[in-house]
Amino acid sequence: MGIAGHPSTLSTETVMERITSRERMLSAVIAAMIVLVLVMQAWSLYEFPQPDSSRWWGDETGQMLELRTELTDGYARIPTALGSSVAITNGIVRGNSWMAAVIYGVPALIFSSVADLVGIGRTVTFLLSLLLFFAMYRMLVSFNVSRLLALVGMLLLISTRSFFFASHAARLDVAASITVVGFAWYFTKRFGKIQQGTWNPSLQWYFYVGAGLIVFATLSIHLLTLLPLLTFFALWKFQAHRRPIRIVVCGAGALTALSILVGIYYLSGAPFTIFGSTSGMNQFHTVASNLPILRPFSRSVQVANILERVHGIRNEAPAFLALAFVAIIVVFVSRRTSRSNTSAPSAFINGSAMIVLIAWLFFQSPALYYYVHVLPIFIVAMTIAISRRWNLNVSMLAITLLISVALCFVAVKDSVHARESAERIANDNGLALEASLRAIHSEKNSGTPLVLAQNPAIAILEHDARVRLMTAHLISFPISNAPLADRLRALKVQYLLLYASHDGSSYSDDYHALRPFADSLGTVMVKSVGILFDVHRDYFNPQTFTCTPDTLILYKLPFATQ
Repeated sequence: MGIAGHPSTLSTETVMERITSRERMLSAVIAAMIVLVLVMQAWSLYEFPQPDSSRWWGDETGQMLELRTELTDGYARIPTALGSSVAITNGIVRGNSWMAAVIYGVPALIFSSVADLVGIGRTVTFLLSLLLFFAMYRMLVSFNVSRLLALVGMLLLISTRSFFFASHAARLDVAASITVVGFAWYFTKRFGKIQQGTWNPSLQWYFYVGAGLIVFATLSIHLLTLLPLLTFFALWKFQAHRRPIRIVVCGAGALTALSILVGIYYLSGAPFTIFGSTSGMNQFHTVASNLPILRPFSRSVQVANILERVHGIRNEAPAFLALAFVAIIVVFVSRRTSRSNTSAPSAFINGSAMIVLIAWLFFQSPALYYYVHVLPIFIVAMTIAISRRWNLNVSMLAITLLISVALCFVAVKDSVHARESAERIANDNGLALEASLRAIHSEKNSGTPLVLAQNPAIAILEHDARVRLMTAHLISFPISNAPLADRLRALKVQYLLLYASHDGSSYSDDYHALRPFADSLGTVMVKSVGILFDVHRDYFNPQTFTCTPDTLILYKLPFATQ
């Protein structure tokens, strides 16, 4: 009887060996897919999207100028934003971005003579994206998630358009995401040691947590909401409230770090304001006043808030929605059919993801470029949840392969379309700007001419030493209620570069204010047509790049001759 059963035992072992072998092979295939997608995306790093794209509307060049200036002046501001509050100071809240200044500002100081600021910033961001990728993978493996599932989670992240855009931006969104993942991972590991009885947090540790919270929040203003809630959740799970002295010491650490930052800001001589001096409501105030948490009991506001975010994820990361649906079904079914054993660290990371979800829903704008702040921690939590109910067999390997091929195909297709679209914009806009610059330099200007330009032109003009760039921040961040003509005359603006959209729309506040002024007082020197910028265009839909062209208009202002 025992001999008869022996072949069966060998057969089962052979099947498992084959499945394990196929799993390793499939892991290698998915790893190759990840490399392919990353290479395809990196191919368009400096073209896609257009620098200072309408997605961020000037925030790339502005962000890099802020961080570089913070290192030289001691506080963040945008020197090109003449006539606006952000040229004086971004205020004490945004003016203390020291970790971001080190990561982005130092390369900008070193390499700005040989490369444009947006290109430098995008290089840093792409490297941070690889770090995010590595941190997520290591985090998943530390939770005993199979390498196959961990790689699928990574492929899911990089296949999203949200990651594609964020990894190609001279902005702080990826840095914020790394910080959220890093804090969640660190607290989870500490919590696991507490549960095992191998570690007990000291008062000194609580002090460092409070100080670290403030220091790491200087990587991005959005971390001011994400990190505190995540830290409060960790302190509650660590039962710090049972000994109030722990909370007091943690608060002391935060106050110490905050005092140092405020002291540096004060000693720099910057005006002591929250969001900068202004003659009225500026963009910072508008964003803050529209946060959903300010209307927590308004049913219409909260429903619209949730629907807008779901709609955004459907456009930016539809595969993530599918993963969320699968994770919910898997967890629900497993709990109904059996009592699943969820480890303390797994429960902690699930709670962290829920806290981040709450912070994102109520304390952040629903803008698309903030999605990457939270998607990585969501993907980590869901991948861990699925792995706890994961049964490795031939059918699951086949399903995993099909899903991975679909994700890879979509990501590569997006990369190809995005590069083609971005190259069209870069070529047409570059030629149009060359024509405008030739016209400016053909005139006899005394000194370096001051050019007020809209965002599709500012990255190129900022790197051109033959002109002085002025950005249009005086429209959204005014410091004077005087007529626009008087303000521009006082600043001695000589030229104005405006972009007329292909669909005839008044697509921004600065265009709405500057175009009538330019037509009434300025003299048209150059008009260039082409696919010049990405307003109301979809990089992933080539048909939106075959419509009526945009127009770049160079005006000479009468102040140039006064």
